[in-house]
Amino acid sequence: MKGIATVVLGCLSFVVLVTILNWIAKYLFAGVVASGLRARVTVELTAAMIAEAGVLLWLYIFLRRRGISFRSFGLWQPAPLAGWIAAGLTAALFISFNLVLPLRGNKDLGEISLFHLYNAISAGLVAGFVEEIFFRGFIMNTLRRSGFGNTAQVILSSILYGGVHSVWGLTSGMFTFELVGGAVIGTAVFGLFCSAVYLLSRRSLMPILISHGLIDFIIEPWLFMVAVRMLHH
Repeated sequence: MKGIATVVLGCLSFVVLVTILNWIAKYLFAGVVASGLRARVTVELTAAMIAEAGVLLWLYIFLRRRGISFRSFGLWQPAPLAGWIAAGLTAALFISFNLVLPLRGNKDLGEISLFHLYNAISAGLVAGFVEEIFFRGFIMNTLRRSGFGNTAQVILSSILYGGVHSVWGLTSGMFTFELVGGAVIGTAVFGLFCSAVYLLSRRSLMPILISHGLIDFIIEPWLFMVAVRMLHH
């Protein structure tokens, strides 16, 4: 039960930080947000990245007091070839899925601009790094120490991963069950693949961390823009 409480506390901290910083950013930069879609996307993505960095700092302090390091979760640890192959296939699958469906026909994908590079690099570096350490490293290993098997670790961490991502819809000011529900389910499915890669990598975070970062680098900020446009329609 202690492990479950730790996982729940961690997820709540994640949600609270993202929610508070999102609201603060919208309040401080209300004029910027109102100036256009790209400005809004930049403000919200920046707030989310700062919040995730805050989650990483909280987790680092929390674990250090207990004598646990990120390295024990598999950060910077070598991985077998099977893990790298699985990570590559996962990246190819989800990049292709997004390019074929939500981003199909998007003419901005090859754009070279400060807007594109800033948001793509921010999402690729921060989201991939933080989310893999938190959801695969921290949550799965906490569940493992609490006696949960691999299957339960994969399922529970993926459900929590999808659930935590619903906070964007809740703080967007234009909540719709269709949009948020779709995002939660899609993110949970992605979480299943990430968790499986983590296990195939013998709990090294490196393959899935790089795979996740590459996916975000390619599809963002365009996927986020699609979601915002859907809210307005």
